[in-house]
Amino acid sequence: MKILSGIAVSPGIGIGHAKIIKQKLIEIDKHSIEQEDIHKEVERFEKSLIHVINDIDKLIDNYSNNKNNKQILTTHKMMLEDPELIDRIKELISKELMSLEKAIDFHFNEIVAFFNKMDNEYMSERSSDYQDLAYRLLAHVTDQKEDCLDDLDEDSILLMSDITPSKLTRIFKQHISGLCTEKGSKTSHSSIIARSMSLPTVVGIDHIVEQAKHGEIVIIDGNKGKIILDPDEKTLIYYREIWKKEEQKKIELQEIIDVVAKTKDGKRIKLKCNIEIPEELEQIASLNSDGIGLMRTEFLFIDKDELPDEDEQYQIYKEIANKMKPQQVIIRTIDVGGDKLSNILNISKEVNPNLGCRGVRISLRDQEIFKIQIKAILRANEFGNVAVMFPMISNVNEIRKLKSIIEECQAELSEAGVAINSVIKIGVMIEIPSAAINSDIFSKECDFFSIGTNDLVQYTLAVDRGNQLVADYYQPTNPAVLRLLNMTIVNGHEQNLSISVCGEMASEDNYIKLLIGLGVDELSVSPGRYLAVKEKILNCDYSKAKELAANVLGLASSNEIEEMLLKKN
Repeated sequence: MKILSGIAVSPGIGIGHAKIIKQKLIEIDKHSIEQEDIHKEVERFEKSLIHVINDIDKLIDNYSNNKNNKQILTTHKMMLEDPELIDRIKELISKELMSLEKAIDFHFNEIVAFFNKMDNEYMSERSSDYQDLAYRLLAHVTDQKEDCLDDLDEDSILLMSDITPSKLTRIFKQHISGLCTEKGSKTSHSSIIARSMSLPTVVGIDHIVEQAKHGEIVIIDGNKGKIILDPDEKTLIYYREIWKKEEQKKIELQEIIDVVAKTKDGKRIKLKCNIEIPEELEQIASLNSDGIGLMRTEFLFIDKDELPDEDEQYQIYKEIANKMKPQQVIIRTIDVGGDKLSNILNISKEVNPNLGCRGVRISLRDQEIFKIQIKAILRANEFGNVAVMFPMISNVNEIRKLKSIIEECQAELSEAGVAINSVIKIGVMIEIPSAAINSDIFSKECDFFSIGTNDLVQYTLAVDRGNQLVADYYQPTNPAVLRLLNMTIVNGHEQNLSISVCGEMASEDNYIKLLIGLGVDELSVSPGRYLAVKEKILNCDYSKAKELAANVLGLASSNEIEEMLLKKN
Protein backbone atom coordinates (compact mmCIF):
# COMPACT_ATOMS: atom_id res chain seq x y z
CA MET A 1 0.00 0.00 0.00
CA LYS A 2 1.25 3.47 -0.86
CA ILE A 3 -0.36 6.77 0.26
CA LEU A 4 0.38 9.90 -1.80
CA SER A 5 -0.69 13.46 -1.01
CA GLY A 6 -1.72 16.14 -3.47
CA ILE A 7 -4.28 18.92 -3.83
CA ALA A 8 -7.96 18.11 -3.26
CA VAL A 9 -9.88 19.84 -6.06
CA SER A 10 -13.18 17.96 -6.22
CA PRO A 11 -14.60 16.28 -3.10
CA GLY A 12 -15.75 12.70 -2.74
CA ILE A 13 -14.37 9.18 -2.53
CA GLY A 14 -13.60 7.14 -5.62
CA ILE A 15 -12.69 3.46 -5.53
CA GLY A 16 -11.79 1.52 -8.66
CA HIS A 17 -9.04 0.13 -10.84
CA ALA A 18 -6.19 2.25 -12.17
CA LYS A 19 -6.50 3.30 -15.79
CA ILE A 20 -3.15 4.83 -16.61
CA ILE A 21 -3.23 7.10 -19.65
CA LYS A 22 0.16 7.87 -21.06
CA GLN A 23 1.56 7.91 -24.51
CA LYS A 24 3.72 4.83 -24.20
CA LEU A 25 6.43 4.56 -26.80
CA ILE A 26 5.43 2.37 -29.72
CA GLU A 27 8.35 0.45 -31.07
CA ILE A 28 8.75 1.18 -34.77
CA ASP A 29 10.85 -0.72 -37.26
CA LYS A 30 12.07 2.14 -39.48
CA HIS A 31 13.59 -0.06 -42.17
CA SER A 32 13.59 0.68 -45.87
CA ILE A 33 11.73 -1.61 -48.25
CA GLU A 34 12.46 -3.13 -51.64
CA GLN A 35 10.69 -2.07 -54.84
CA GLU A 36 8.65 -5.26 -54.91
CA ASP A 37 7.30 -4.57 -51.38
CA ILE A 38 5.62 -1.27 -52.30
CA HIS A 39 2.25 -2.82 -53.19
CA LYS A 40 2.16 -4.82 -49.94
CA GLU A 41 2.95 -1.77 -47.77
CA VAL A 42 0.36 0.39 -49.54
CA GLU A 43 -2.22 -2.36 -49.06
CA ARG A 44 -1.33 -2.57 -45.35
CA PHE A 45 -1.83 1.18 -45.07
CA GLU A 46 -5.24 1.13 -46.76
CA LYS A 47 -6.48 -1.72 -44.55
CA SER A 48 -5.16 -0.06 -41.37
CA LEU A 49 -6.77 3.23 -42.34
CA ILE A 50 -10.16 1.54 -42.85
CA HIS A 51 -9.82 -0.26 -39.50
CA VAL A 52 -8.99 2.89 -37.51
CA ILE A 53 -11.76 4.91 -39.23
CA ASN A 54 -14.26 2.13 -38.45
CA ASP A 55 -13.17 2.23 -34.80
CA ILE A 56 -13.76 5.99 -34.73
CA ASP A 57 -17.19 5.50 -36.36
CA LYS A 58 -18.16 3.14 -33.54
CA LEU A 59 -17.07 5.70 -30.97
CA ILE A 60 -19.06 8.41 -32.78
CA ASP A 61 -22.15 6.22 -32.54
CA ASN A 62 -21.53 5.80 -28.81
CA TYR A 63 -21.46 9.59 -28.46
CA SER A 64 -24.63 10.20 -30.49
CA ASN A 65 -26.14 12.20 -27.60
CA ASN A 66 -22.99 14.16 -26.82
CA LYS A 67 -22.39 16.80 -29.47
CA ASN A 68 -18.98 17.90 -28.14
CA ASN A 69 -17.48 14.40 -28.00
CA LYS A 70 -18.96 13.51 -31.37
CA GLN A 71 -17.48 16.63 -32.97
CA ILE A 72 -13.96 15.88 -31.70
CA LEU A 73 -14.07 12.34 -33.09
CA THR A 74 -15.63 13.47 -36.36
CA THR A 75 -12.76 15.95 -36.80
CA HIS A 76 -10.23 13.14 -36.22
CA LYS A 77 -11.99 11.01 -38.81
CA MET A 78 -11.87 13.86 -41.35
CA MET A 79 -8.13 14.26 -40.72
CA LEU A 80 -7.56 10.59 -41.54
CA GLU A 81 -9.69 10.85 -44.68
CA ASP A 82 -7.75 13.87 -45.95
CA PRO A 83 -6.51 13.01 -49.48
CA GLU A 84 -3.29 14.96 -48.89
CA LEU A 85 -2.46 12.81 -45.86
CA ILE A 86 -3.22 9.59 -47.73
CA ASP A 87 -1.29 10.61 -50.85
CA ARG A 88 1.72 11.78 -48.83
CA ILE A 89 2.10 8.50 -46.95
CA LYS A 90 1.71 6.49 -50.16
CA GLU A 91 4.32 8.71 -51.78
CA LEU A 92 6.78 8.11 -48.94
CA ILE A 93 6.28 4.37 -49.40
CA SER A 94 6.49 4.28 -53.21
CA LYS A 95 9.13 6.97 -53.86
CA GLU A 96 11.22 7.00 -50.68
CA LEU A 97 10.88 3.24 -50.13
CA MET A 98 9.90 3.72 -46.48
CA SER A 99 8.14 0.99 -44.55
CA LEU A 100 4.57 1.84 -43.56
CA GLU A 101 5.58 2.43 -39.93
CA LYS A 102 8.43 4.71 -40.97
CA ALA A 103 6.20 6.63 -43.42
CA ILE A 104 3.48 7.24 -40.80
CA ASP A 105 6.04 8.34 -38.22
CA PHE A 106 7.88 10.60 -40.69
CA HIS A 107 4.73 12.28 -42.06
CA PHE A 108 3.07 12.97 -38.72
CA ASN A 109 6.31 14.29 -37.26
CA GLU A 110 6.41 16.77 -40.16
CA ILE A 111 2.88 17.97 -39.36
CA VAL A 112 3.52 18.21 -35.62
CA ALA A 113 6.69 20.22 -36.20
CA PHE A 114 4.74 22.58 -38.51
CA PHE A 115 2.08 23.27 -35.86
CA ASN A 116 4.62 23.66 -33.06
CA LYS A 117 6.32 26.48 -34.97
CA MET A 118 3.12 28.54 -35.09
CA ASP A 119 3.03 31.69 -32.97
CA ASN A 120 -0.33 30.75 -31.56
CA GLU A 121 -0.49 28.59 -28.46
CA TYR A 122 -3.77 26.95 -29.34
CA MET A 123 -2.66 26.08 -32.86
CA SER A 124 0.60 24.63 -31.57
CA GLU A 125 -1.42 22.55 -29.13
CA ARG A 126 -3.47 21.21 -32.06
CA SER A 127 -0.40 19.15 -32.87
CA SER A 128 -1.62 16.81 -30.11
CA ASP A 129 -4.56 15.85 -32.38
CA TYR A 130 -2.12 14.63 -35.01
CA GLN A 131 0.00 12.90 -32.39
CA ASP A 132 -3.12 11.06 -31.22
CA LEU A 133 -3.94 9.99 -34.79
CA ALA A 134 -0.40 8.81 -35.44
CA TYR A 135 -0.59 6.87 -32.20
CA ARG A 136 -3.87 5.22 -33.23
CA LEU A 137 -2.51 4.24 -36.64
CA LEU A 138 0.83 2.97 -35.37
CA ALA A 139 -0.82 1.06 -32.52
CA HIS A 140 -2.89 -0.84 -35.07
CA VAL A 141 -0.13 -1.29 -37.67
CA THR A 142 2.29 -2.65 -35.07
CA ASP A 143 -0.43 -4.53 -33.16
CA GLN A 144 0.48 -2.73 -29.92
CA LYS A 145 -2.38 -1.84 -27.56
CA GLU A 146 -3.34 1.81 -27.56
CA ASP A 147 -4.08 3.67 -24.34
CA CYS A 148 -6.85 6.20 -24.89
CA LEU A 149 -9.88 7.75 -23.24
CA ASP A 150 -12.39 5.70 -25.21
CA ASP A 151 -12.59 2.49 -23.16
CA LEU A 152 -13.21 3.91 -19.68
CA ASP A 153 -16.04 2.70 -17.47
CA GLU A 154 -17.52 3.30 -14.01
CA ASP A 155 -14.78 1.18 -12.43
CA SER A 156 -11.96 3.35 -13.81
CA ILE A 157 -9.72 5.63 -11.75
CA LEU A 158 -8.05 7.79 -14.40
CA LEU A 159 -4.36 8.58 -13.78
CA MET A 160 -2.67 11.08 -16.11
CA SER A 161 0.10 13.63 -16.29
CA ASP A 162 -2.47 16.34 -17.06
CA ILE A 163 -5.89 16.67 -18.64
CA THR A 164 -7.32 19.44 -20.77
CA PRO A 165 -10.87 20.76 -20.32
CA SER A 166 -11.86 19.28 -23.69
CA LYS A 167 -10.64 15.81 -22.75
CA LEU A 168 -12.40 16.06 -19.40
CA THR A 169 -15.70 16.89 -21.07
CA ARG A 170 -15.19 13.83 -23.29
CA ILE A 171 -15.42 11.54 -20.25
CA PHE A 172 -18.47 13.32 -18.80
CA LYS A 173 -20.84 10.52 -19.87
CA GLN A 174 -18.51 7.68 -18.91
CA HIS A 175 -19.06 8.05 -15.16
CA ILE A 176 -15.55 7.09 -14.08
CA SER A 177 -14.91 6.79 -10.33
CA GLY A 178 -12.10 9.31 -9.94
CA LEU A 179 -9.28 11.34 -11.49
CA CYS A 180 -5.70 12.04 -10.45
CA THR A 181 -3.17 14.15 -12.37
CA GLU A 182 0.42 15.18 -11.85
CA LYS A 183 -0.29 18.79 -12.82
CA GLY A 184 -3.14 21.14 -11.99
CA SER A 185 -4.51 23.48 -9.34
CA LYS A 186 -7.72 23.93 -7.38
CA THR A 187 -8.97 26.75 -9.59
CA SER A 188 -7.81 25.56 -13.02
CA HIS A 189 -10.53 25.25 -15.64
CA SER A 190 -10.23 21.45 -15.64
CA SER A 191 -10.65 21.34 -11.86
CA ILE A 192 -13.76 23.50 -12.09
CA ILE A 193 -15.22 21.08 -14.65
CA ALA A 194 -14.32 18.10 -12.44
CA ARG A 195 -16.31 19.68 -9.60
CA SER A 196 -19.24 20.34 -11.92
CA MET A 197 -19.16 16.63 -12.79
CA SER A 198 -19.00 15.66 -9.08
CA LEU A 199 -15.89 13.67 -9.98
CA PRO A 200 -13.56 12.96 -7.00
CA THR A 201 -10.29 14.54 -8.13
CA VAL A 202 -6.79 15.03 -6.72
CA VAL A 203 -4.05 16.90 -8.61
CA GLY A 204 -0.41 17.76 -8.04
CA ILE A 205 0.96 14.25 -7.37
CA ASP A 206 4.37 13.92 -9.01
CA HIS A 207 5.04 10.89 -11.21
CA ILE A 208 1.69 9.23 -10.44
CA VAL A 209 1.65 7.48 -13.82
CA GLU A 210 5.01 5.85 -13.00
CA GLN A 211 4.15 4.99 -9.41
CA ALA A 212 0.82 3.28 -10.12
CA LYS A 213 0.27 -0.09 -11.76
CA HIS A 214 -2.31 -0.51 -14.48
CA GLY A 215 -5.39 -2.30 -13.14
CA GLU A 216 -4.52 -2.17 -9.45
CA ILE A 217 -7.12 -1.01 -6.92
CA VAL A 218 -6.88 2.73 -6.25
CA ILE A 219 -8.67 4.97 -3.77
CA ILE A 220 -9.12 8.68 -4.52
CA ASP A 221 -9.84 10.81 -1.46
CA GLY A 222 -11.03 14.07 -2.98
CA ASN A 223 -11.84 15.42 0.48
CA LYS A 224 -8.32 15.30 1.90
CA GLY A 225 -6.26 15.27 -1.30
CA LYS A 226 -4.94 11.72 -1.01
CA ILE A 227 -4.57 8.82 -3.39
CA ILE A 228 -3.97 5.31 -2.08
CA LEU A 229 -2.42 2.72 -4.35
CA ASP A 230 -3.03 -0.98 -3.70
CA PRO A 231 -4.77 -0.40 -0.34
CA ASP A 232 -4.77 -3.11 2.32
CA GLU A 233 -8.06 -4.70 3.36
CA LYS A 234 -8.46 -2.52 6.47
CA THR A 235 -8.03 0.70 4.46
CA LEU A 236 -10.35 -0.53 1.74
CA ILE A 237 -13.08 -1.33 4.26
CA TYR A 238 -12.61 2.09 5.91
CA TYR A 239 -13.00 4.00 2.65
CA ARG A 240 -15.90 1.86 1.46
CA GLU A 241 -17.71 2.89 4.64
CA ILE A 242 -16.97 6.57 3.94
CA TRP A 243 -18.20 6.09 0.37
CA LYS A 244 -21.42 4.49 1.64
CA LYS A 245 -21.97 7.38 4.06
CA GLU A 246 -21.43 9.90 1.27
CA GLU A 247 -23.89 8.07 -0.95
CA GLN A 248 -26.38 7.99 1.92
CA LYS A 249 -25.80 11.73 2.46
CA LYS A 250 -26.59 12.35 -1.20
CA ILE A 251 -29.89 10.51 -0.73
CA GLU A 252 -30.68 12.56 2.38
CA LEU A 253 -29.90 15.79 0.59
CA GLN A 254 -32.54 14.95 -2.00
CA GLU A 255 -35.09 15.75 0.69
CA ILE A 256 -34.22 19.46 0.57
CA ILE A 257 -34.52 19.85 -3.22
CA ASP A 258 -37.89 21.61 -2.87
CA VAL A 259 -36.97 23.56 0.28
CA VAL A 260 -36.45 27.30 -0.26
CA ALA A 261 -32.87 28.38 0.47
CA LYS A 262 -33.05 30.69 3.47
CA THR A 263 -31.31 30.96 6.81
CA LYS A 264 -32.79 29.76 10.08
CA ASP A 265 -33.86 33.32 10.89
CA GLY A 266 -35.54 33.85 7.51
CA LYS A 267 -32.90 35.57 5.32
CA ARG A 268 -33.52 34.52 1.69
CA ILE A 269 -30.37 33.58 -0.20
CA LYS A 270 -30.90 32.78 -3.85
CA LEU A 271 -28.95 29.65 -4.77
CA LYS A 272 -28.12 29.16 -8.44
CA CYS A 273 -25.96 26.86 -10.54
CA ASN A 274 -22.92 27.42 -12.71
CA ILE A 275 -23.07 25.56 -16.02
CA GLU A 276 -19.96 24.59 -17.99
CA ILE A 277 -21.45 22.54 -20.83
CA PRO A 278 -25.03 21.93 -22.05
CA GLU A 279 -24.85 18.28 -20.95
CA GLU A 280 -25.21 19.48 -17.34
CA LEU A 281 -28.64 21.00 -18.00
CA GLU A 282 -30.69 17.94 -17.02
CA GLN A 283 -28.88 17.65 -13.70
CA ILE A 284 -29.33 21.36 -12.98
CA ALA A 285 -33.04 21.27 -13.86
CA SER A 286 -33.55 18.33 -11.49
CA LEU A 287 -32.19 20.38 -8.58
CA ASN A 288 -35.04 22.90 -8.72
CA SER A 289 -32.49 25.68 -8.44
CA ASP A 290 -33.13 29.43 -8.37
CA GLY A 291 -31.66 29.68 -11.85
CA ILE A 292 -28.28 29.71 -13.55
CA GLY A 293 -25.98 32.32 -12.05
CA LEU A 294 -23.16 31.72 -14.50
CA MET A 295 -23.42 30.12 -17.91
CA ARG A 296 -19.92 29.85 -19.29
CA THR A 297 -19.85 30.03 -23.09
CA GLU A 298 -16.22 28.99 -23.66
CA PHE A 299 -17.28 25.53 -24.87
CA LEU A 300 -18.50 27.23 -28.06
CA PHE A 301 -15.07 28.66 -28.87
CA ILE A 302 -12.49 26.20 -27.49
CA ASP A 303 -11.31 23.17 -29.49
CA LYS A 304 -13.35 24.26 -32.50
CA ASP A 305 -12.31 24.85 -36.10
CA GLU A 306 -15.15 27.20 -37.02
CA LEU A 307 -16.87 30.08 -35.29
CA PRO A 308 -20.35 29.23 -33.99
CA ASP A 309 -22.86 31.24 -35.99
CA GLU A 310 -25.73 33.24 -34.53
CA ASP A 311 -28.34 30.52 -35.03
CA GLU A 312 -26.19 27.81 -33.44
CA GLN A 313 -25.63 29.95 -30.35
CA TYR A 314 -29.26 31.06 -30.25
CA GLN A 315 -30.54 27.47 -30.25
CA ILE A 316 -28.27 26.52 -27.33
CA TYR A 317 -29.10 29.61 -25.27
CA LYS A 318 -32.82 29.29 -26.03
CA GLU A 319 -32.93 25.62 -25.01
CA ILE A 320 -31.34 26.43 -21.64
CA ALA A 321 -33.56 29.48 -21.08
CA ASN A 322 -36.65 27.45 -21.99
CA LYS A 323 -35.67 24.59 -19.67
CA MET A 324 -35.01 26.94 -16.75
CA LYS A 325 -37.94 29.37 -17.15
CA PRO A 326 -39.17 31.28 -15.24
CA GLN A 327 -35.84 31.19 -13.39
CA GLN A 328 -33.09 33.53 -14.59
CA VAL A 329 -30.21 32.40 -16.80
CA ILE A 330 -27.15 34.67 -16.67
CA ILE A 331 -25.02 34.18 -19.79
CA ARG A 332 -21.43 35.31 -19.53
CA THR A 333 -20.01 36.54 -22.82
CA ILE A 334 -16.84 35.09 -24.37
CA ASP A 335 -14.20 34.67 -21.66
CA VAL A 336 -11.28 33.03 -23.42
CA GLY A 337 -7.65 33.94 -22.97
CA GLY A 338 -5.42 33.19 -20.01
CA ASP A 339 -5.54 29.38 -19.62
CA LYS A 340 -8.49 29.03 -22.03
CA LEU A 341 -7.31 29.34 -25.61
CA SER A 342 -9.15 29.32 -28.93
CA ASN A 343 -7.70 29.10 -32.43
CA ILE A 344 -10.78 30.59 -34.09
CA LEU A 345 -10.35 33.84 -32.16
CA ASN A 346 -6.70 34.08 -33.22
CA ILE A 347 -5.18 34.56 -29.77
CA SER A 348 -1.43 34.86 -30.12
CA LYS A 349 1.08 33.70 -27.56
CA GLU A 350 1.57 36.24 -24.79
CA VAL A 351 4.37 36.55 -22.26
CA ASN A 352 1.79 36.87 -19.48
CA PRO A 353 -1.59 35.72 -20.82
CA ASN A 354 -3.45 36.31 -17.54
CA LEU A 355 -2.60 40.00 -17.87
CA GLY A 356 -3.13 40.03 -21.60
CA CYS A 357 -5.95 39.94 -24.12
CA ARG A 358 -8.77 38.03 -22.43
CA GLY A 359 -12.40 38.48 -21.43
CA VAL A 360 -14.04 41.65 -22.75
CA ARG A 361 -10.73 42.77 -24.18
CA ILE A 362 -11.16 40.12 -26.88
CA SER A 363 -14.83 41.06 -27.32
CA LEU A 364 -13.96 44.71 -27.87
CA ARG A 365 -11.13 43.76 -30.23
CA ASP A 366 -13.25 41.36 -32.33
CA GLN A 367 -16.54 43.21 -32.22
CA GLU A 368 -18.16 41.45 -35.17
CA ILE A 369 -17.71 38.08 -33.44
CA PHE A 370 -18.94 39.59 -30.19
CA LYS A 371 -22.05 41.04 -31.87
CA ILE A 372 -22.98 37.59 -33.17
CA GLN A 373 -23.01 36.33 -29.59
CA ILE A 374 -24.95 39.33 -28.29
CA LYS A 375 -27.61 38.95 -30.99
CA ALA A 376 -27.99 35.27 -30.15
CA ILE A 377 -28.40 36.14 -26.46
CA LEU A 378 -30.95 38.87 -27.22
CA ARG A 379 -32.99 36.48 -29.36
CA ALA A 380 -32.87 33.81 -26.64
CA ASN A 381 -34.46 36.27 -24.18
CA GLU A 382 -37.93 35.69 -25.59
CA PHE A 383 -39.07 34.33 -22.22
CA GLY A 384 -37.64 37.38 -20.41
CA ASN A 385 -35.43 35.29 -18.14
CA VAL A 386 -32.04 35.83 -19.80
CA ALA A 387 -29.43 38.27 -18.50
CA VAL A 388 -26.03 39.08 -19.96
CA MET A 389 -22.82 39.41 -17.97
CA PHE A 390 -19.42 40.80 -18.98
CA PRO A 391 -16.13 39.32 -17.67
CA MET A 392 -12.83 41.02 -16.90
CA ILE A 393 -14.18 44.55 -16.60
CA SER A 394 -11.59 47.06 -15.40
CA ASN A 395 -13.06 50.51 -16.14
CA VAL A 396 -16.42 52.18 -16.69
CA ASN A 397 -15.70 53.05 -20.34
CA GLU A 398 -15.72 49.33 -21.13
CA ILE A 399 -19.21 48.96 -19.64
CA ARG A 400 -20.51 51.95 -21.57
CA LYS A 401 -19.03 50.69 -24.83
CA LEU A 402 -20.47 47.21 -24.28
CA LYS A 403 -23.91 48.66 -23.55
CA SER A 404 -23.74 50.70 -26.75
CA ILE A 405 -22.93 47.51 -28.70
CA ILE A 406 -26.02 45.86 -27.19
CA GLU A 407 -28.09 48.81 -28.36
CA GLU A 408 -26.60 48.49 -31.86
CA CYS A 409 -27.48 44.80 -31.93
CA GLN A 410 -31.03 45.49 -30.77
CA ALA A 411 -31.44 48.06 -33.55
CA GLU A 412 -29.99 45.76 -36.21
CA LEU A 413 -32.25 42.87 -35.17
CA SER A 414 -35.26 45.16 -35.19
CA GLU A 415 -34.33 46.48 -38.63
CA ALA A 416 -34.07 42.89 -39.87
CA GLY A 417 -37.56 42.18 -38.61
CA VAL A 418 -36.45 39.91 -35.76
CA ALA A 419 -38.71 40.28 -32.75
CA ILE A 420 -36.86 40.43 -29.43
CA ASN A 421 -37.57 41.24 -25.82
CA SER A 422 -35.74 44.56 -25.49
CA VAL A 423 -35.72 44.41 -21.67
CA ILE A 424 -32.60 42.54 -20.60
CA LYS A 425 -30.58 42.88 -17.41
CA ILE A 426 -26.89 43.66 -17.72
CA GLY A 427 -24.29 42.71 -15.14
CA VAL A 428 -20.52 42.70 -14.72
CA MET A 429 -18.03 40.35 -13.16
CA ILE A 430 -16.06 41.82 -10.29
CA GLU A 431 -12.84 39.85 -10.57
CA ILE A 432 -9.96 42.30 -10.61
CA PRO A 433 -9.07 44.88 -7.92
CA SER A 434 -9.86 47.92 -10.07
CA ALA A 435 -13.41 46.61 -10.60
CA ALA A 436 -13.96 46.25 -6.85
CA ILE A 437 -12.48 49.70 -6.16
CA ASN A 438 -14.62 51.22 -8.93
CA SER A 439 -17.73 49.30 -7.86
CA ASP A 440 -19.44 52.52 -6.68
CA ILE A 441 -19.09 53.87 -10.25
CA PHE A 442 -19.97 50.57 -11.91
CA SER A 443 -23.12 50.17 -9.80
CA LYS A 444 -24.69 53.14 -11.60
CA GLU A 445 -24.15 51.49 -15.00
CA CYS A 446 -25.54 47.97 -14.54
CA ASP A 447 -28.22 45.84 -12.88
CA PHE A 448 -26.17 43.33 -10.88
CA PHE A 449 -22.68 42.31 -9.80
CA SER A 450 -21.28 38.79 -9.83
CA ILE A 451 -18.05 38.38 -7.90
CA GLY A 452 -15.60 35.95 -9.50
CA THR A 453 -13.48 35.09 -6.48
CA ASN A 454 -11.07 32.82 -8.37
CA ASP A 455 -9.58 35.66 -10.41
CA LEU A 456 -10.15 38.29 -7.72
CA VAL A 457 -7.86 36.36 -5.37
CA GLN A 458 -5.33 35.79 -8.17
CA TYR A 459 -5.10 39.41 -9.23
CA THR A 460 -5.28 40.92 -5.74
CA LEU A 461 -2.46 38.75 -4.38
CA ALA A 462 -0.40 38.48 -7.61
CA VAL A 463 -0.66 34.68 -7.45
CA ASP A 464 -0.95 32.57 -10.58
CA ARG A 465 -3.78 30.24 -9.58
CA GLY A 466 -2.46 27.54 -11.88
CA ASN A 467 1.08 27.54 -10.48
CA GLN A 468 1.69 24.85 -7.87
CA LEU A 469 4.88 26.58 -6.70
CA VAL A 470 2.88 29.47 -5.24
CA ALA A 471 -0.26 27.55 -4.24
CA ASP A 472 0.23 28.46 -0.56
CA TYR A 473 -0.01 32.16 -1.43
CA TYR A 474 -3.48 31.70 -2.95
CA GLN A 475 -5.51 32.77 0.11
CA PRO A 476 -9.22 33.59 -0.40
CA THR A 477 -9.36 34.91 3.18
CA ASN A 478 -6.49 37.34 2.84
CA PRO A 479 -7.77 40.58 4.46
CA ALA A 480 -7.19 42.48 1.20
CA VAL A 481 -9.52 40.12 -0.67
CA LEU A 482 -12.21 40.32 2.01
CA ARG A 483 -12.03 44.12 2.08
CA LEU A 484 -12.57 44.22 -1.68
CA LEU A 485 -15.51 41.83 -1.32
CA ASN A 486 -17.04 43.97 1.41
CA MET A 487 -16.47 47.18 -0.58
CA THR A 488 -18.19 45.70 -3.63
CA ILE A 489 -21.20 44.48 -1.64
CA VAL A 490 -21.67 47.81 0.18
CA ASN A 491 -21.35 49.84 -3.04
CA GLY A 492 -23.68 47.57 -4.96
CA HIS A 493 -26.35 47.62 -2.27
CA GLU A 494 -26.32 51.43 -2.19
CA GLN A 495 -27.72 51.27 -5.75
CA ASN A 496 -30.03 48.33 -4.90
CA LEU A 497 -28.03 45.91 -7.02
CA SER A 498 -28.20 42.17 -6.42
CA ILE A 499 -24.77 40.80 -5.45
CA SER A 500 -23.79 37.24 -6.31
CA VAL A 501 -20.65 35.18 -5.77
CA CYS A 502 -20.06 32.67 -8.55
CA GLY A 503 -16.43 31.78 -7.76
CA GLU A 504 -15.20 28.78 -5.80
CA MET A 505 -15.57 30.52 -2.43
CA ALA A 506 -19.34 30.10 -2.82
CA SER A 507 -18.93 26.30 -2.82
CA GLU A 508 -16.56 25.93 0.13
CA ASP A 509 -18.13 25.04 3.49
CA ASN A 510 -15.89 27.35 5.52
CA TYR A 511 -16.75 30.44 3.48
CA ILE A 512 -20.52 30.19 2.94
CA LYS A 513 -21.47 31.61 6.34
CA LEU A 514 -18.92 34.42 5.93
CA LEU A 515 -20.28 35.39 2.51
CA ILE A 516 -23.84 35.45 3.85
CA GLY A 517 -22.68 37.60 6.76
CA LEU A 518 -20.99 40.03 4.37
CA GLY A 519 -24.36 40.56 2.72
CA VAL A 520 -24.19 38.48 -0.47
CA ASP A 521 -27.68 38.03 -1.96
CA GLU A 522 -26.95 35.05 -4.22
CA LEU A 523 -24.53 32.14 -4.45
CA SER A 524 -23.91 30.30 -7.71
CA VAL A 525 -22.19 26.93 -7.47
CA SER A 526 -21.45 23.80 -9.48
CA PRO A 527 -24.39 21.38 -9.64
CA GLY A 528 -22.38 18.76 -7.77
CA ARG A 529 -22.14 21.06 -4.73
CA TYR A 530 -25.63 22.57 -4.95
CA LEU A 531 -27.49 20.60 -2.29
CA ALA A 532 -24.57 20.59 0.15
CA VAL A 533 -24.39 24.40 -0.10
CA LYS A 534 -28.16 24.65 0.35
CA GLU A 535 -27.88 22.62 3.55
CA LYS A 536 -25.25 25.07 4.86
CA ILE A 537 -27.59 27.99 4.12
CA LEU A 538 -30.51 26.30 5.89
CA ASN A 539 -28.33 25.69 8.97
CA CYS A 540 -26.97 29.26 9.02
CA ASP A 541 -28.17 32.00 11.39
CA TYR A 542 -28.00 35.31 9.51
CA SER A 543 -27.63 37.47 12.63
CA LYS A 544 -24.68 35.37 13.82
CA ALA A 545 -23.21 35.36 10.31
CA LYS A 546 -23.20 39.17 10.32
CA GLU A 547 -21.37 39.17 13.66
CA LEU A 548 -18.84 36.70 12.24
CA ALA A 549 -18.24 38.87 9.16
CA ALA A 550 -17.75 42.01 11.29
CA ASN A 551 -15.21 40.19 13.47
CA VAL A 552 -13.37 38.73 10.50
CA LEU A 553 -12.99 42.14 8.84
CA GLY A 554 -11.13 43.29 11.95
CA LEU A 555 -8.49 40.56 11.78
CA ALA A 556 -5.03 41.11 10.37
CA SER A 557 -4.07 37.83 8.70
CA SER A 558 -5.48 34.96 6.68
CA ASN A 559 -4.35 32.48 9.35
CA GLU A 560 -6.33 34.27 12.05
CA ILE A 561 -9.38 34.44 9.80
CA GLU A 562 -9.22 30.75 8.88
CA GLU A 563 -8.95 29.82 12.57
CA MET A 564 -12.02 31.88 13.43
CA LEU A 565 -14.00 30.40 10.55
CA LEU A 566 -13.14 26.87 11.68
CA LYS A 567 -14.40 27.63 15.18
CA LYS A 568 -17.63 29.27 14.03
CA ASN A 569 -18.62 26.79 11.28
